[in-house]
Amino acid sequence: MKKLLVFLTACIVICAFGSCSEKEESSVSETATNGNSVPEIATQEYDKSIDTTAFIGKWECTKFVKGGEEYTNVNGIPIYALFQYDLLEDGKINLADSLMEVAPPETDMTYLWGTISENQIEIASSDGNMIFTMDNGQLISNTSDEEIYLDKVDEFQDFDFKAYYEQFSLNYSLVPVETDADGNVVSEGEPIPIK
Repeated sequence: MKKLLVFLTACIVICAFGSCSEKEESSVSETATNGNSVPEIATQEYDKSIDTTAFIGKWECTKFVKGGEEYTNVNGIPIYALFQYDLLEDGKINLADSLMEVAPPETDMTYLWGTISENQIEIASSDGNMIFTMDNGQLISNTSDEEIYLDKVDEFQDFDFKAYYEQFSLNYSLVPVETDADGNVVSEGEPIPIK
């Protein structure tokens, strides 16, 4: 039963990572070997002549806006825990260890990145790709419906995903809930029995 809840919440988290833009087909088939390489899942041509030093490092979400409403958490998970990227020199991205501990093993958690211009990068995954623009030391992704602001950090803030999942009693049915931007329950749906 716990695995079901962990899987469902992990799906929510994974959708949060990849739902920010539509995935486009790429004609590029090069694999990532450094921060300027073009992964197969990329939708942009990466500029291999750009210095990537400013982009390399840990980035964490400080602001998330969807549909014009700013969120501090999503289903009780703080926004900083949903968007934590460690951009590596080789073009790969490590996600926070706390998230990786609860991700189902069959989930593709491959995230890659590359530079598009002097102040833009693409974060690419099998779920979708996001374009971030460097502005005053922040990486900002701005689509028609979402804004994600990332700040460079020395260390990720810790969030205990395991404890988050353990707070749910799995002896009962799951109840879908609708929450406001602060994570407060607005309405509850009909219970979904756990089998």
